[in-house]
Amino acid sequence: MSDHTLTDSVLMLKPLTANDASDWLAGEDEEQIRWFEAPRPAQLADVQRFIESCQESWRDMGNHRHWGIWRIDSDTLLGGVDLRALDNFEVNLSYVVFPQFRRQGIARRASRLALTYAVSSMGAKAAIIKMLLGNVNSRNLSLGLGSYFVGEEPSDAGEVFQVFRVSLPLV
Repeated sequence: MSDHTLTDSVLMLKPLTANDASDWLAGEDEEQIRWFEAPRPAQLADVQRFIESCQESWRDMGNHRHWGIWRIDSDTLLGGVDLRALDNFEVNLSYVVFPQFRRQGIARRASRLALTYAVSSMGAKAAIIKMLLGNVNSRNLSLGLGSYFVGEEPSDAGEVFQVFRVSLPLV
């Protein structure tokens, strides 16, 4: 187990390894491609590069922390949760749960674990959560974490992000 592993009574978050690339790729679906504005479905080489980049950030304790999500009693990869350090003691939070595991509270639990880490290990005082207009599930999760709407901004692909902010630590 990695020293970057987080857990509660249900989930375990741990950094992805090269061995997880095929499982990560298998979890991708059209919804994920749309909400993350991916230009095309990922290829195995894309996922491998992403994992290598995440591992490098962990090694250097860079501004990016990414974990895969597993149940504590299973070796099936469920999705991922991601923090990126921003200015002003803020982090950007993002999450993805693979299709067959959605709507089970996994993203919420994983987000809470990651945000607790953000406070204790990254000094975060707030988290920013951005989602494209129309991403109702992500909006509901964000609000469930106690966030509030702060505005809109253009996405890299020319659409519109709704931006929410949540004060940390969570209650």
